[in-house]
Amino acid sequence: MVDHFRYSIDLTMAQARAEKIVECVKRLREQHDVRRFEYTDHLRVAPTEIPHSHPVLTLNTALCDPEAILCEYLHEQMHWYLVGLDCAGETAPVITQLKQRYPDTPVGFPEGANNEYSTYLHLLVNWLEIEATSRFIDRERVIKIVSQKHYYRWIYRTVLRDWHELEEIFRTHAIVPIAPAEPRSRSETE
Repeated sequence: MVDHFRYSIDLTMAQARAEKIVECVKRLREQHDVRRFEYTDHLRVAPTEIPHSHPVLTLNTALCDPEAILCEYLHEQMHWYLVGLDCAGETAPVITQLKQRYPDTPVGFPEGANNEYSTYLHLLVNWLEIEATSRFIDRERVIKIVSQKHYYRWIYRTVLRDWHELEEIFRTHAIVPIAPAEPRSRSETE
């Protein structure tokens, strides 16, 4: 028996959507001085992956709104910022203080992050995301964007509710004000 089964894989739509994300980030970089919050200069677009910061800042193609893309991009940059400060490891004083303040954090989708440490870390990252993005678009718009996210719900609610108290904690640990990214020479980025 002859098997006439044929198949093809067409990735043109995924490629086009990924290219739109890259073009959107390029436009945002032209419109706003986001370079001061770019702690890594390598952007990867992977259409079906969950956005993440390491080892390479990765966005997916789920978002279409440029302002929401800016929030996501700066969120992942804030992870790089914290790594550069070396201040937010699992046993870091700021994480310990957040554990004391919020002893019963949710873990898991949709309220918390993947584990307890990540939930505490995202109290910091999400605060920084809102702060950084608010430098470029209206703060009320940023709040609307993060309030509509289907993940980290408890984290975003808590950050918005306890904004000033968290700011004081982060200031005590020299995390804010957000330090500008160091300019990188061309040889460092190649």
